[in-house]
Order: sequence, then C-alpha cells, then structure tokens
Amino acid sequence: MLHLRKKVVPLRFQHTINIMIQRKRNTKAKALVFSVLSDSASALGNDDIVSRLSGRLGRVTVYRILQGFCEEGKVHRITGDNGKTYYTLCQGCTEGFHDDNHIHFRCIGCDTVSCLGDEVSFPELPAGYRVLGASFVLSGYCPGCLST
Repeated sequence: MLHLRKKVVPLRFQHTINIMIQRKRNTKAKALVFSVLSDSASALGNDDIVSRLSGRLGRVTVYRILQGFCEEGKVHRITGDNGKTYYTLCQGCTEGFHDDNHIHFRCIGCDTVSCLGDEVSFPELPAGYRVLGASFVLSGYCPGCLST
C-alpha cells in the first residue's frame, strides 16, 4: 500500500501514482487530486474536488490537472444533463484512447454521477461515418434518494 498524507491508496492505483510522482512538475498536487478521485464512490465536479481538498489547491490548478489526466487516459470527463462536467478515474483507458462507452447516471436528488457497468453497443452507421466519442447520461433518482 502507498500512503499519501496518511491515506491508504488501493493497490490498483499505486502504479499510476508512482508514475505521477516520478514526474517533476506538480507531483504533489497531482497526487492529491488523484487521491480525491480514487476515494470517491462517484464522479466529482471540479468544485467538489477543490472543496474536498480544503483549499490546498485552487480551482484553476485542479482544472488543469484534470485536463492533463484526461489527455493521459487516467480520468474521463462526463458532461451531465445539467451541463456540469464531472470527472472519474478511467478503467482501461490509455493516452489518446478513452473507452467510455458505458452508461452514466446522474441523480437529480443528491447530484451524484455514477458509472453503470453496462456497455453500450453502437448501431451500424452508414458508410463514411466514424464515431470518435459518445455520451450516455441518464438522470433520475438513485437508490439512496428513493429510500428517503
């Protein structure tokens, strides 16, 4: 286990954190943002991450780190039906290729966004079309909000 500021990081993320630490620029800041994302059960917005960091990093710094993570295939970006952008750790993505063809669910009660494991099949497109990305966001109430 790797410990960041008295937090235990799951084994599945240690390799990524070790790579980030080897880089010279913003390594502590990147590790903090990555730790917040890895601790979260749902996707988070930029402001949510800044809030969880208790002012240790500014909004613009977090945004730039998230953009870099997206480009490196570490984090994927979800645009909710409310127009807000959420971020969550990638599973199986690489630099330049995001495998995000699954459904996202935004709860309108508690404003959480979750990745649902169901992969979405693309329809056969007419000749000459090439899909580069897709977004699948459902909205409604999560089990926690429905039970209250």
